[in-house]
Amino acid sequence: MAMDHLKRFVARLDLRIEALERVSQLYSWIRLGVFLAGLAAVLVWWDSDGRWGSVVAAAAAFLMVVRLHDRVLSGLTRLRTYRRIKELRIARIRRDWDGLPPASDAPVPSDHPFAWDLDLVGPRSVHRLMDTAFSTGGSHLLAEWLTSAPPGARERQRLVRSLVRLTAFCDRIALLSTVFGKRGDRFDSSVLSVWLERPVEERRIRGVLLILSGLAAVTAVLAVLHLLGVAGPQWAFSLTAYAAVYLMNGRLYGHLFDEAETLHSELEKLRPVVRYLERYRGPRPLEEHLAPFRGERPPSRVLRRVMWLAVAASAQKSEVLRLVLNAIAPWDLYFTWRLNRVRLQLRDDLPRWLDCVFKLEAAASLATFAALNPEATFPGLEGAGFEAEGLGHPLIPRDALVRNDLRSEAGGKVVLVTGSNMSGKSTFLRAVGIAQAMAAAGGPVDAASLRSAPLTWLSSMDIRDSVTDGISYFYAEVRRLGAMMRTARSAEGACLVLIDEIFRGTNNRERLEGSRAILRELAGLNCLALVATHDLDLVRLEESLPGVRNVHFREEVSGGRMTFDYLLHDGPCPTTNALKIMALEGLPVPD
Repeated sequence: MAMDHLKRFVARLDLRIEALERVSQLYSWIRLGVFLAGLAAVLVWWDSDGRWGSVVAAAAAFLMVVRLHDRVLSGLTRLRTYRRIKELRIARIRRDWDGLPPASDAPVPSDHPFAWDLDLVGPRSVHRLMDTAFSTGGSHLLAEWLTSAPPGARERQRLVRSLVRLTAFCDRIALLSTVFGKRGDRFDSSVLSVWLERPVEERRIRGVLLILSGLAAVTAVLAVLHLLGVAGPQWAFSLTAYAAVYLMNGRLYGHLFDEAETLHSELEKLRPVVRYLERYRGPRPLEEHLAPFRGERPPSRVLRRVMWLAVAASAQKSEVLRLVLNAIAPWDLYFTWRLNRVRLQLRDDLPRWLDCVFKLEAAASLATFAALNPEATFPGLEGAGFEAEGLGHPLIPRDALVRNDLRSEAGGKVVLVTGSNMSGKSTFLRAVGIAQAMAAAGGPVDAASLRSAPLTWLSSMDIRDSVTDGISYFYAEVRRLGAMMRTARSAEGACLVLIDEIFRGTNNRERLEGSRAILRELAGLNCLALVATHDLDLVRLEESLPGVRNVHFREEVSGGRMTFDYLLHDGPCPTTNALKIMALEGLPVPD
């Protein structure tokens, strides 16, 4: 069991951490002892000829102990980080939402046709459960795969499959990005995107830099001549001209300090990962994916160069030091020019490298889900229709999960799902939709087996009114259903349509007539439609409309308690439970 293995692994890590903490404590005492011994030796030898030798020896001994202690502390940081990674794996198996990192702000619009209905994104969502990306770009790409079904599902599945057994590889990437990232948050790729896209005034910067360099050289020569007594203080005039030109062009370098610090902070998280990917050798699908890192110019070297420039550009953190450095030479403008040149060289390569990293992160998130859920399977992406055995909902804890089968062909099939309140209708619809989304993303699905054709999927489930926009629940539902039907009519291929209670916001007669009309049209379109309803009048459509069939969920009331088996049965639901629930809560009901 994955859970048992992870628990044993965490226990072993705890023992190693405890042992290393004892070593760290010992080094703390040794540092104190070496410092006091060195201080005593310096005081004893201070009045002799060996005073400076004692100072050097004491300092060398102390620095050596500090360096050894730093190695121990670095090892502790790695072990604690590795333990946190394993704890997150356990939380994902348990569906322990409090133990998972907060949901990332995935760029999915609030009016998305199915993402929010199916809990693909949000605080308790498929995306949050699976998202192991260390960067915002990788996290957002995973959300895009789950919510937009981009082409290339087979290629993505091939890459994900190759990563399932490489859990150590995925953990190593998470470890490197976390240990070297000092802020403790995700690598923010937007910082690099903004940096790359910022306009470059190359000619003006170079021209001003040449003028300032010339003035700085003239000032230095005149200052030396003045010190030698050969000339007067003419350097003051050239220095004034230098300062005037520098200040007049402040907009060219005013952003440098903040930009350099942010660049260094983000690249500090990215470069260790890139360097590891350059050296890693794995299965063929992974090797093909990492081809951009196998060129003659290793990306890690280029990024190291940018980091060194960023360090130099932000070195003058003291305003006094900054004033001195820029008075001697055009320090800020020079490093602005150097960073601009590197930026121009990276405009083509860096997006390609980042795209490779983001795709790997998104694929690793799906592969980790497969590794932590051995019952999950990779679906077949061929044929027609939708066929699932042992289909479950991935967000439900494993000890409470009930699985169901669904077999239907595309080409005008409507499945009416009836059942009592709380019996599992909406959860089943979401399970079907999530399985289709994960299959299209290239990932595993929570099922014993699944075969699905490429489908355009649409839903009308979690409808909300809007007080601020003056939109009632009924009108919001009509708008959603209208958009859904227009897409279903114009779709080139088959569609998966999921509807939870049609027209619940209007009266019984009009709801029934409108629902029948929509179901009749869906039965004639190239789609598989799953419609959950409490309206028992709709189940009679199976008798008169080809392509419609009924399934249902059941409940039992025994000893004043209501229980559900959450199993899907053929035919319409033979019972209702609204009055039973009302009676159990003490409300008045008819005899």
